[in-house]
Amino acid sequence: MPALHYYPVVGGIETWTRNIAENVSKKAEVFVVTGRVKNRPNKEAAGGLRIFRTSFFTLSDLSRSPKIYTVSLLPCIFLKSLILMRQEKIDILHCQGFLSSFLGFCLSVVTRVPYITTVQRLEKKRNPLKNFIYRKAAFCIAASSAVKKNFEDIGVKKVAVIPNGVDLSRFENIKRQPREKFIVITVARLEKVKGVEYLIRALVDTRCQPSELMVIGDGSRRKDLENLVKQLKSEDSVEFLGEIPNEKIPFYLAMADCFVLPSIQEGFGIVVLEAQAAGLPVVASGVGGILDLIEDQKTGLLVEPGNVGQISEALFKIQSNPDFAKMLVENAKNVLPKYNWQNIANRVYDIYQKVKR
Repeated sequence: MPALHYYPVVGGIETWTRNIAENVSKKAEVFVVTGRVKNRPNKEAAGGLRIFRTSFFTLSDLSRSPKIYTVSLLPCIFLKSLILMRQEKIDILHCQGFLSSFLGFCLSVVTRVPYITTVQRLEKKRNPLKNFIYRKAAFCIAASSAVKKNFEDIGVKKVAVIPNGVDLSRFENIKRQPREKFIVITVARLEKVKGVEYLIRALVDTRCQPSELMVIGDGSRRKDLENLVKQLKSEDSVEFLGEIPNEKIPFYLAMADCFVLPSIQEGFGIVVLEAQAAGLPVVASGVGGILDLIEDQKTGLLVEPGNVGQISEALFKIQSNPDFAKMLVENAKNVLPKYNWQNIANRVYDIYQKVKR
C-alpha cells in the first residue's frame, strides 16, 4: 500500500487505509509505505502488517500536510515500494486517492504488478491524467454510490462500492448525562465544502433554546467562521474546539444531543456513522455518500445543502420530539453492524483474490 499519509495522521482515507491494512493482515502479508511523522519509528511490525516510513521531511502538524512535504514524498515512496516489491514478490498494489494511484500506475508499469485504487471523495472529472490512471487500475473501489458514478462517468469498467467502516467498540461505554442546554455538535474540516456556516446561522434562527454548538475541526475557514459568530453575536453559543485526537471524539459526541453534517459535497461521511454509534440523532445534507448512510425520517434527517431553514427545522424537530429522536437513534444502530471493519476488510480481500486470479 503506497499511502501518502497513514496513522497517526487521521482523516477519512487514513482511517480506511489503517483499518483495511490491519484487518487484511490477518489473512495476508500487508506492507504499507508512507511518510515520516513525529514520534513514530521508521519501521513497525505487528502480525502480518509491516509499516515503512520514508520521506525527506518529517510531518509535525498532523492536521496539515504542506505541499513541499507531499511532493517530496512521491519519489521516496516510489523507490521504497519498488525495493519492497522486488524483495517480497508483492502480488497487488492497493492505492488510496489520485497521487497514491499515480505511484501505483508507475510501479505497475515497471513491475507489471496490478494496482487497485480506492477513492473516498467526489473528485472533478476534467483531469485527463487522473481519469487515465483510474481507468488503468485493475479494479476501483468507491466509498459510495456517488463516487461509483464518478468512476463510471470517466469510463472505469471494474468498480465496486465498499463503504468506510466504524469501530463500534469505541462507543460501547459512552455514558450520556442530561443537560440543561440542547447541545449540537459537528466534526468537519473548516472548509467551504463542509457548509459549517449554514449550521451556525441555523443555530441562531432555530427555536431550540437554550442551545449551544460545538465545532470540532480546523481549516482555512476557521477565522471567517469565528468572525461570522461575532457578527451574529453568538459567541456564548458557539465553541470552536479545533482539532481533537480521534480517540477522544467519542467523549465529545457523548456531550451532545444532536449531530449535524451540513456538507455541500460529501464523498462518504464517516463521522455520520460515528455519531450514530454514539447514540446521537443525525441531521445531514442529502448529498453524495450521505445518501447511502441515511434513510430520511428513519435513520436520520436529510436537508438540502445550504438550506439554513431546513437545518433549523430539523434541529427543532429533534429537540421538541424526544420519542422521534430516540426512534432515529435506534433505527440507525440496527443498521450499523454492516459497517463493522472486519466485514469491510473481507470485501476488500475478496477483490484482491479476484485481481490476483
